[in-house]
Amino acid sequence: MFSSSNAHARPSRPNTRRRGAALAYAASGVVALCVVGWVGWTVVSRAAAVEPKVTAHRVERRSFSVILKEKGELRAVESTDIKSDVEGRATIISLIPEGTAVKEGDLLVELASNEIEDKIRAEELKEASSEATYRAAATELDIQRDQNASDIRKAELKVELARLAYDQYVKGDWEQRLRDADIAIEQARITLERRQEDLTASQELFDLKYITETKYKEDEFNFKRAAWELEKAQLAKVVLEEYTHKTTLREKESDLDEAIKELERVRKSAQAEEEKKAAALASREKELNLTRDKLANLREQRSKCRIIAPGPGLVVYYGGGGGRMFMGSDEQIKEGATVFERQTLITLVNTTRMKVVANVHESKTDKIAIEQPATVQVEGIPGQLFRGRVSKIGVLAESQNRWINPDLKQYEIEIELEPAETELKPGVTAVAEILVKNVADVTAVPVQAVFSKNGHSFVFLASRTEAAPVEVKTGIASTQWVELTEGLSPGVDVLLAVSDHHLRLLPDLPPVGPQVNGPQFDPEQPMRMRPAVTAERGGAGEPGAKVTFGRGERPAGAPGQRPAGGPGQRPSSGGAHGPARGGESQQP
Repeated sequence: MFSSSNAHARPSRPNTRRRGAALAYAASGVVALCVVGWVGWTVVSRAAAVEPKVTAHRVERRSFSVILKEKGELRAVESTDIKSDVEGRATIISLIPEGTAVKEGDLLVELASNEIEDKIRAEELKEASSEATYRAAATELDIQRDQNASDIRKAELKVELARLAYDQYVKGDWEQRLRDADIAIEQARITLERRQEDLTASQELFDLKYITETKYKEDEFNFKRAAWELEKAQLAKVVLEEYTHKTTLREKESDLDEAIKELERVRKSAQAEEEKKAAALASREKELNLTRDKLANLREQRSKCRIIAPGPGLVVYYGGGGGRMFMGSDEQIKEGATVFERQTLITLVNTTRMKVVANVHESKTDKIAIEQPATVQVEGIPGQLFRGRVSKIGVLAESQNRWINPDLKQYEIEIELEPAETELKPGVTAVAEILVKNVADVTAVPVQAVFSKNGHSFVFLASRTEAAPVEVKTGIASTQWVELTEGLSPGVDVLLAVSDHHLRLLPDLPPVGPQVNGPQFDPEQPMRMRPAVTAERGGAGEPGAKVTFGRGERPAGAPGQRPAGGPGQRPSSGGAHGPARGGESQQP
């Protein structure tokens, strides 16, 4: 037995060689099979990568909500800006901490008042000097008025005396002198007649020698003297009437006129002097009032260095604080900072009433209306939603960032929040979802199922053989669902993704404008859709026609809708993972 076993254990040398060759062939076959398997797996994998997985969706009637999602920040509905009313520049020496809840009368900011105090002391000295000057001017005016009254009384007395003298002469002296002249003439005539009789008698007696010649000569002389007296009296009357009376009358008239004119001169001079003194007094009074006004203003400025809270609220530094800078300034709002007149330092906000302020692209303003409901998610408060309503829509586009992108036009909207127990603070980021419209019981498909070419909308019917495009009419759309108004009925299946081969099946129809009832997609941010696939040249359509879906040409919208990604708009990174920030979302 032992010998037989050894014989089998040691085969001959030719058998060993044949066994080694067989093993070599077997190893080569295994290697070849591995190579073939790897190549086949690679080809299949690449084919699977090129050919997308076909998924279908059944068309059905459903309800969905069109929601506009916008990002903004919290602000207070009621707020009061606290400004510096101190003229020129001022330095902050005391500042209430930001975030402090204050009540009416609390000290918010104290500004340096050293320069104002110096000006007040200087103006007080000037006020004392001005008061003394004013009192002196008032005394001089009183003295001038007394002097004027005295001078006018004297001038009036002269006029009165001159008028009396004139009347005395005209109505008294002149009449008396004229009568005296007439009497003198009459006496001289009578005397002359008597002397004539005496002379006649003496002549007869002298002729009869009854009297001496001496006596006769005496009577003759007396007669001549009487004639001379009559002539003298008559001449005196002529002189009185022609010369003395006229001269005296003119003198009296002149004296009266001069007295009247002197009275007018005195009155005018008195008025001028009084006006001069009054003007000096008014000037001194104005100077005093200006000094007092300036002093009052300085005292008011000193009081304004202490800025008091006009009411309750939460202190928020305006444009500064926390390392931030003032707008257009290198200064922070802090102790030691320099502020200017009318510069806002603090905003007192009433945190019991809050709102969300957001900027909305102009293409979406027609969707927003006052009193539309909204839900708000506040950053830092996860899991809690706040309710509110649209309270304001801006009339004019915001121009704050127009210099960066002049084609971007946004309108500011405000959403007032309902009162909540959670304390909210202004400046916190918030995302608002505005309910634009509830669409009820309509035929709808996912937005991924709609493809567009030349303004026409299509869907691909799912089939075991070949998927065929069908033209449809679209209505309102959210970021997930599109209403189908024509072309399909509920119950059929449509593809959600297709290959380039299917895209070539899209018919080459004439271009059309936006549909009247087309889906209203957000032109600023694309809605949630599949990755874009583009077919260039070939397939359905004219040579070179560009067929897009997904992020390509969006389904036609309502009239007046701008193409997706308007001027100056940045494409979003939405895609299949949900709407981009600021776009529309939907609620099933």
